[in-house]
Amino acid sequence: MKKILILFLAIVTVNLCTFLYAQEEYIPLPDVAGDPDLATAAKPVQPFTLRYGGWITPVVIDQRTTDTDLMTSITTARVWLSSTLWANASLYVRVKDSFLAVIREQDVNIDNTSNVFDLDVASVTIPVMKNKVRLILGRKYYVTGAGLVLNGRGDGGEVQLYSKYGDLKAFGMYSGLLNKDDNQYGLSSRDIADGAKRIFAGAQYSKDFLFNNTFYLYGLMEIDKQDEEANNKSTYDAQYIGAGVKGVVSDSLSYYAEYVYQMGTSYATIVPGVQEESDIKAMAVLAGLRYFIKAAYRPLINLQYAYGTGDEDATSYSNATGNTLDDDTRFMYFGTFLGGFALRPQLGNLHVIRPGIGFSPFYNGGDRIKAMNLVLYYTYYMKDKKESPISGGDAPLP
Repeated sequence: MKKILILFLAIVTVNLCTFLYAQEEYIPLPDVAGDPDLATAAKPVQPFTLRYGGWITPVVIDQRTTDTDLMTSITTARVWLSSTLWANASLYVRVKDSFLAVIREQDVNIDNTSNVFDLDVASVTIPVMKNKVRLILGRKYYVTGAGLVLNGRGDGGEVQLYSKYGDLKAFGMYSGLLNKDDNQYGLSSRDIADGAKRIFAGAQYSKDFLFNNTFYLYGLMEIDKQDEEANNKSTYDAQYIGAGVKGVVSDSLSYYAEYVYQMGTSYATIVPGVQEESDIKAMAVLAGLRYFIKAAYRPLINLQYAYGTGDEDATSYSNATGNTLDDDTRFMYFGTFLGGFALRPQLGNLHVIRPGIGFSPFYNGGDRIKAMNLVLYYTYYMKDKKESPISGGDAPLP
């Protein structure tokens, strides 16, 4: 019988998102494209027009357990510069600096301060065939599907094709040139020490239907290029096939859903120091609904569900060699999953159900703040395999 774990998280968050796919009100206008006398001349874009900016994100984290006490502050500053080039091509560069300082510590071995500086983004966008094709080269964020299987930086290139038959993008990127202290793809001790060296290649097809709804299919391949010792194998090669849909049903109801199946090979740790190659057979599901009530202060109802398969003999969901026997049914990924705040588990060996309610406290305010929402979430967690831990072994539960 599955062990049911219930955790109540009363979290008030600021949600800046509104309907990204909401249909705008139709206003009949003359067909200016069909009559050159009515056409409006486009404002020419001057080459090498510079823009710049930046922002600072301060965060304070207070962690207390029965044995330790730690409070830290992490201040991240980003500065960006963009420039137009030739024929609507553009350049975008952004640097990032993260400074960590310990405010309070007890029974914790950690440096009082640390600083990580990195080239966050540096890419060139080149439009081709009247912007029906875009070529993006350099360091950028690569995203697949809803961002679960892949959502991160890398050095490579992406081609985007737009047509009436649907949109297609294909990309390839390498993670080994990132700062090792700002490399999110580590799955082994060698990855952490030297920086993960992984190649990603993928493609995604999407097609709009019924106005503001989108269906998509994707495939992603990950190849581990990290050096390893003959008696300590940790290579993790994964492939993902996924399908999803997102959009709006009405001006009050939006939704999303995605299914992904994971394949590949990993090494199971049979006994300490002995690894055996195993097949990866895992899956995950994401789904969500958001309903806005047509009333003052825009009350909303939010419901999210997520599931990632577990493995009853696994010891970790963040280590490439966390499987110990037979097929590896742990769902592991290289993207982003937000399943809570006080507890932020990985989506492996877990069902997550998150109902929420909220409203817009600045409903009568200006345009910049009226769309802000305060949301109260209740989060329910249930293991897939009761014998196995969750969250990479950091939060083992019986």
